[in-house]
Formats: sequence, C-alpha cells, structure tokens
Amino acid sequence: MARYTMTKEITLTEVVLARMGRKDGKSFAEDLPSEKLLGNVSFGKAQERMREKYGEGTIVFEVHPQTIVYEMAVEDFIKVATIREVKE
Repeated sequence: MARYTMTKEITLTEVVLARMGRKDGKSFAEDLPSEKLLGNVSFGKAQERMREKYGEGTIVFEVHPQTIVYEMAVEDFIKVATIREVKE
C-alpha cells in the first residue's frame, strides 16, 4: 500500500516581552519568557493579550510571525485524530 501524507500550514507568532515597574523609587525591567501565539498576531494585539495575561506594565518589544508547513502520514493522523463527522 502506498504511503500517503498530508500537510498543514500553521502560523505562530513569537512575542518578546518584559514587565516594567518601580520598586523602592527606582524603575526596573524584568524579562518575561517569550510567548508563542497561534496565528499572525499584530504588535498591538500581542500587546493587548500580554497585558491581559501579565497585567499593566507589560511591554511587547518584538513580534516574529513564522509559518511552518507540517507533514504527517495519513495513517498516523487517523490514529490520533478525533472524528468530527462521517460523510457517506
């Protein structure tokens, strides 16, 4: 039997960020771990989402969208996928 494959293109956006604040009268910046968001997320939208997650004072420095093409054998996909609908 021939081995069939399927591909799927997925875009993720890496967000580089930090938290700014003041402590003991001095300003500070604390690096936060980079986040990966699904889709091609704009700078403004990334800022909004990161403020929701980390609170005020969160600053987004960079967004890096990257599109990756994934490939998988159809047989493997069938083993792990959830059936959504059966068409006849």
